[in-house]
Amino acid sequence: MNEVLSQAEIDQLLKEIVSGNEKVDTEKKGNNIKRYDFKTANKFTKEQIRAINTIYRNFGYSLSNYLVGMLRAACDTEVLSIEEMSFNEFNNSVPTPAVIAIVNSTTLPSSIIIQLSKEISYSIINRVLGGTREVESEGRQFTEIELTIIERVVRQILKIHDDSWSKMFEFKSTLERIETSMQFAQIVDLNEAVLMVTLNININNESGIIGLCLPHQALEPFIKSIRSRFVYSGRMPKRQPTQSDSIINSIKSSDILVSCEFNTTEATTRDILSLSVGDVIMLQHKINEPLILKCQQIPKYYASVGTVKNHLAVKIIDKITGEEDID
Repeated sequence: MNEVLSQAEIDQLLKEIVSGNEKVDTEKKGNNIKRYDFKTANKFTKEQIRAINTIYRNFGYSLSNYLVGMLRAACDTEVLSIEEMSFNEFNNSVPTPAVIAIVNSTTLPSSIIIQLSKEISYSIINRVLGGTREVESEGRQFTEIELTIIERVVRQILKIHDDSWSKMFEFKSTLERIETSMQFAQIVDLNEAVLMVTLNININNESGIIGLCLPHQALEPFIKSIRSRFVYSGRMPKRQPTQSDSIINSIKSSDILVSCEFNTTEATTRDILSLSVGDVIMLQHKINEPLILKCQQIPKYYASVGTVKNHLAVKIIDKITGEEDID
């Protein structure tokens, strides 16, 4: 049975409402409200994140196979998370020391970062050098020899990374440099949105993290082409023609007047008036001297005259540079 209020309780409730001292339970309502910050608006859609997740699952599988063959040890790689954050948050999340590879690509307008934790880095170095047990890495810094070894491994990882992206678009990566602190690895503005891909690697009983920082600025030219269906179909999306492509195609189909001229010859008005049929005019052009080939009255090439299938023709000999003075 519902509780019935007494007359005194009803009077007290009305008094509080009139005075404005009534208590409203806003705590529960406030829990579902989240302030929206336009500066940190999400730039990657859920579908794009799913497609990237599929790409890096394939990357992890291929990376495991490579490490098994190189280290002669059981390896397992899995994608832990894919999160969108600012570069400043990624910068603060990377411990020191760590292997930080700055990677450039001819197809991307910005660099990306591949980060290997010190645990997995020392594990790889130790096994490459013939060790089988975990190396104590607390408080240690990487030596030049260790960085050289890990650099060779990173270059192989880049090849696997490029192959994993090949279903979406061509990814040609080159290793710019390796750092051990994020202090020297700022590739974009601190407020730039990045996608942080975290993979966990288990080598026997040892585990470590590989993180990839993908700035939105780097993926922006291809962001609309990143779709899950292209990853599963194995076909690269067709490149949409741009306005510049249309202009170039229009220019290629335009007609241009091409003419080939001898050197100019001077004559007086009396000589011109006295010309008749059968007269021969001696040109100021030597037999072995090339002709000038013009495109829209602009000198472009040197050419020699001849015939092809009973038609007059010219053969291009050399290109006229802009420094040459052609009358």
